[in-house]
Amino acid sequence: MKMLPVFEEVEAESQGLFQRASLSQLAGRLAPAIREPLAMYLSGAYSLLAAGNIQDPINPGKGVVVPFGYCTDGEWVWPSYWGYFVREYGVQLPDEFIDHVQGRNFAPAVLSDEELDKAEEEFEEQFFD
Repeated sequence: MKMLPVFEEVEAESQGLFQRASLSQLAGRLAPAIREPLAMYLSGAYSLLAAGNIQDPINPGKGVVVPFGYCTDGEWVWPSYWGYFVREYGVQLPDEFIDHVQGRNFAPAVLSDEELDKAEEEFEEQFFD
């Protein structure tokens, strides 16, 4: 299972387990034409873990509006805040992930219960054991 990086600007207990990226360095770099389709794909995925919302680190005045947890499409996993940051700030995603989503025509995956269970097990084994 492949994983998008976590953002250095978002503090979390398990953050040290994952590849990290700078939210501020990636903001505004995503092509506008794919911003909304990517945001919808990221936000429409299956939740592996939902932990509520956190404060927007770029604009704290927005309040506690950023979803926090982890999502999957069965092949990739990502912090759930990716959809928010793509939509709000045009945060650039890795080319490999964009190719993956374009190959699916930006349609969120439909996973069976068994596939979702498998993804949850792989996520826990790969990133938390």
